[in-house]
Amino acid sequence: MGTLFVRFRTTPIIAAIRREELTTEALSSSVAACFFLTGNLLNIERLVQEVKGAGKFVGVHLDLLEGIAPDRYGIRFLATLGVDTLITTRSHLVHLIKEEGILAIQRVFLLDSGALQTAARVVKDASPDAVEVLPGLIYRYLAEEVRKVVPVPIIAGGFIRTVEEAKEALRAGALAVSTSTQALWKYKDWTLRP
Repeated sequence: MGTLFVRFRTTPIIAAIRREELTTEALSSSVAACFFLTGNLLNIERLVQEVKGAGKFVGVHLDLLEGIAPDRYGIRFLATLGVDTLITTRSHLVHLIKEEGILAIQRVFLLDSGALQTAARVVKDASPDAVEVLPGLIYRYLAEEVRKVVPVPIIAGGFIRTVEEAKEALRAGALAVSTSTQALWKYKDWTLRP
């Protein structure tokens, strides 16, 4: 956990890969980590090895993976492939992910104040290593409230399309930004100026 989070201090953008053909572009970018929001039983091993071979951390969204069950054995299989982190909206999977020595990222959708209360309860019960807040674009407005009830590092994801939007989320306290915007994958000056 520590190594990835340390890398985010200087390279806080995560390439959120929605289509397999974008993997090459992500690998040639400056991102420290790639999160696959796509994949299946037939291609995930190759994708994981490509990312690891490029010296980057690799995460897989367990709920979006096809052909691999989101259960103890699916998680164990992904652990044997060398996946560094698994992302899920299913809080009951977090402890299984952690049992396999993989970082667990709980994804939460903050649609209203009720969703924030639910997220706080889920995070307390599941104890993930980090929480991905969606849509990330609103994180800067809710950061203070979120930090009060979510005691783990925050990744802002969703609808962050510009450098300034990413920097606003980081200034608000997000550890990293997960984005499918390829232009952000290539940006390198993450110095946060007020």
